[in-house]
Amino acid sequence: DPECGCIVFSPVKELPELFRRELDELTKAFPCEHEAQGKDPVPKKYTLCLGNEGFGIGMHKHNAAMFLLLEGRKKWYLGPESTESDQPTHPGFYTSKSSHKCIQRPGEVLYVPDQWYHEIFNLEYTAGLQALPE
Repeated sequence: DPECGCIVFSPVKELPELFRRELDELTKAFPCEHEAQGKDPVPKKYTLCLGNEGFGIGMHKHNAAMFLLLEGRKKWYLGPESTESDQPTHPGFYTSKSSHKCIQRPGEVLYVPDQWYHEIFNLEYTAGLQALPE
């Protein structure tokens, strides 16, 4: 089915209870950038993300986020808030607009600063957890 099997985003709080309990230890592993800065912790919302090889998410930005990769490898392209957001983003964001590039591997947590542009490309099937401020 062409509409199935590309990517799944599911809020962890909406998953069945048994699955939520299994993910509980992983959600507790996320560092809190506010606590590290001596501020009060900020509650986070967690999203389970599953995606096929070759799937990507185009250039976008949002609040600061962290992404824990559990399985597979992802290629990340990032650029600060000052990055030009004109279209098209391909291949410009990959070649010249993104100031930071990396390959994320299982067990690594990637931090995306507040309002930074980023694109993501799955190099293989991936499974991970995203944490965003509520």
